[in-house]
Amino acid sequence: MRPWIKPALASLAFGGWWLLLTVCRDRWVMVTLAATLLLWEALPRGLRGRALLLAGIGCLLDLALAAAGLLRFVGVGALPLWMMVWWLGFACWWVWLLQAWRPSPRLLMLLGAIAAPLARYAAFKLQALQPGTAWWLLLPLLALSWGLLLPQTLRLAGRLPAEARTE
Repeated sequence: MRPWIKPALASLAFGGWWLLLTVCRDRWVMVTLAATLLLWEALPRGLRGRALLLAGIGCLLDLALAAAGLLRFVGVGALPLWMMVWWLGFACWWVWLLQAWRPSPRLLMLLGAIAAPLARYAAFKLQALQPGTAWWLLLPLLALSWGLLLPQTLRLAGRLPAEARTE
């Protein structure tokens, strides 16, 4: 099998999972939580703590955006359970992906600056989130924050020795 096929398929699966979670939110949160816990169990032990740390950082970032009034979650207060599940799922997928794919920090900067605002915009269109401020302010702020934060995940994810990746 070509080395890029497994990460590409995992990324497509993550995209579908993101869509399911964003559209169904609270209605399917227990199903998506169960799937996320299976992802967690599938991670090598050396990546679990890193994934949990990344999920915590993501939750804090969203909580800060909500507290600042820049972003609102539809129908709930500060940070809904479905978003916490999303962050844990993203973190599990991301730290696993960075074991197989080591992009340059510049590529991750570009990816973060483009993908995060697009994902948030899609979530706004799917009525999972509401902007708390004007689009022209929020989207560049998301691009800047994710453009700076995503390259830092390279250090967080690290690289496990080959024997530890197959645990």
